[in-house]
This record gives sequence, structure tokens and C-alpha cells, in this order.
Amino acid sequence: MRLENDDKQAIFEIVAARYFTTQNWKWVNLRKDINKILKAYDELNEQYASYSYVSRDWYVENMGSKNIHMCNSWEELKNLVTFLNTYGTAFNFLVNTGNRKSFCIVSDSRELTEAQASAIKEVQRLGYNTFIFLATVPDEIEFQLLQVRGVN
Repeated sequence: MRLENDDKQAIFEIVAARYFTTQNWKWVNLRKDINKILKAYDELNEQYASYSYVSRDWYVENMGSKNIHMCNSWEELKNLVTFLNTYGTAFNFLVNTGNRKSFCIVSDSRELTEAQASAIKEVQRLGYNTFIFLATVPDEIEFQLLQVRGVN
């Protein structure tokens, strides 16, 4: 069976996620969870509007969504959301290695698109590191379909 590009991309993401997990890194799949980060930002703004006597940094630090955006300050979250709104689709993961937060592209090629190259330049200006997770998946997968008959 021939694998489609979307199938390969899903396999790359599974392999990358498993690697991040075995390294004990925190990670967020941006293809699946970018809207959770944007929603957390909106919720924080709503909380701050209702209770402005508490600092935005306190909300960032103490809201349950911190494990999604991994930010430590309001300024960092605001910059992250601005970046994601413009360049978020260029990356597959946001990864926290414990030392530094990084954006990750998963691919089977070392070649970057123009959009990815521009996004990398921008994200590095914000102080994030960038990973390219290279993986190889065959174009075709062999399989067998076995029929198991019940006893009549």
C-alpha cells in the first residue's frame, strides 16, 4: 500500500513525540494543540479584565494551561501568540527541553520551504531554538489481510 504524504507526516509526528517523551521533555503538537494555546491566551485576558488587580504574569504562572504554552511571563505568552498567529503552521512542535524552549519541524528532507526559513529567522529573534527532526518512512508499506473463520 502506498503511503500518502499526510500518512507519512503523521508517522513523523508520532516518532518525534515518542523521542521527546523518552528525553523527558515537555512538548505540544502545534498541528493539534495550537488552538489550545490561543484559547489559553484569550482566557487569561478575560481573567485579567475581570480581576485586573492581579498581575498578568501571575495568571500566566498559575493558570492550568501553563503546561500547554510553557510560558513564564505575560510578555513571553503575548509574543508566542503573536508569533503563532503568523508563523505557527510552519512548525510541528513546541518543545521544552528543560534548558530552553524550541520549535521543531518534522520532515524527511533537510530542505526547508521559504515559509519555514522565514519562520525560523523570526522565532530565533524571539530567543527560541529550532530543531529539525528528520525521519525516514518508506513510500510503501507491506501488509497482509488474514481472514479468521469461526467454527460453525
